[in-house]
Amino acid sequence: MNDDDDSEFARLIPGVKRLRQDRINVYQHRRREKNVTRAKNAGTHWQESGFVDESVPARDTHFKPGLQKKLQRKIKQGTIRPETSIDLHGYRQLEALEALEAFLADALQHGNRMLLIVHGQGYRSQSDAVLKPLVQRWLANQAQVLAWCPALARDGAAGASYVYLRGS
Repeated sequence: MNDDDDSEFARLIPGVKRLRQDRINVYQHRRREKNVTRAKNAGTHWQESGFVDESVPARDTHFKPGLQKKLQRKIKQGTIRPETSIDLHGYRQLEALEALEAFLADALQHGNRMLLIVHGQGYRSQSDAVLKPLVQRWLANQAQVLAWCPALARDGAAGASYVYLRGS
């Protein structure tokens, strides 16, 4: 191609520029998720509205993107033993959320990363389980929580969840 062809092409298709190189950086245009810094009481948004946002679906298992597959497997298999736990049996919804808030803050303060939350399966509820989906929705809104999944039988099976926290 000569310069006349280039100028004719540029005239016919405005806005097109000649490439300086033939390589494309595919990572250049990817948007990176910005780290959202939360206010000190950002975890207590449920207090203003009454309860956790029910538009967020409850999930038994959740791993944040970027968490290593090997670490995910260790969490699921219970290889990493919980450093601390809380039992929410008998709690009402608001009491359970307040207890979870304090429990998570205490765990973070002491540098605990692997937690066990016993929420029950909801066998004594008149309808479906109440605390289990409530806990799962609450966990989904916590920036410090990297993963959660059902516990093994020795720790409470489907009535409990392993929770893995971000390091300090």
